[in-house]
Amino acid sequence: MRLHTHPQGVSRMSHPSPGPSCQVHVEDGVARVRFENGKLNLLTEEAALIYADALRELQWREDIRLLEIRGGEAAFLGGADIKFLRVANGRQIDAYIRSVHALCEQIRALPFPTMSLIRGYCLGAGMEVACMCDIKLATRDATFGMPEVKLGVPTVIHGAMLPGMIGWTRTRDLLLTGRMIDADTAERWGLISAVTQEADIDTFAAHWRAELAEAGPRALRLQKSLLSDWEKMPLQAAIDTGIHCLVKAYDTDEPHDYMTRFLESRRRARA
Repeated sequence: MRLHTHPQGVSRMSHPSPGPSCQVHVEDGVARVRFENGKLNLLTEEAALIYADALRELQWREDIRLLEIRGGEAAFLGGADIKFLRVANGRQIDAYIRSVHALCEQIRALPFPTMSLIRGYCLGAGMEVACMCDIKLATRDATFGMPEVKLGVPTVIHGAMLPGMIGWTRTRDLLLTGRMIDADTAERWGLISAVTQEADIDTFAAHWRAELAEAGPRALRLQKSLLSDWEKMPLQAAIDTGIHCLVKAYDTDEPHDYMTRFLESRRRARA
């Protein structure tokens, strides 16, 4: 496995033989990552490890304000390889599911906002990866599902976060039936942020990108950290942590600069 860096800011994490790869392009504070592994874009153990390594390389970069994750056209990520699951033993399954867990946790650990751009099938472990992003955008042809029970195994690891996203009733529906839902249903349930009518999801993402660009970069990182803390804390501890986080924001001049900019723009609008 190697990481190739190109002058244009494009990196490609790949394997000497044909297999999963991760393209990375960073420009103007936006890191664009594409997960690729064949037509079905299966999330194999090898793929999960390659993708996690690529994201880990980005974690420490101060110039990144947003990460966008793309998959294939037919499938954002198509989940596990059923041929592998059918013949795997317990040790192999343990290694596989831990690789997917590591990838999801790496996405959650990134200090800047993350956005998944979803086309086609988004199933099983692939749906878990997509849902770990802060903002989830999909085209109308996207299809979501956790079909593990129909393959004789339960949904595990980050499926545990679904009740907090869509509620217990809908989680039971999705996980116990293993059925798939369309993008409109996923949006209505709160599984994803928004659906676009257009096939060009990159144009749709530009609006969200512009919204995030208006925020202070350090404020975004502090807010992302606070959201992660809130997930794990009881209410009163979460409130107390928020107080300290706001005070920390004043360690730099960013609040002063952004508030000055806001007041000046309002003054110009009134003139």
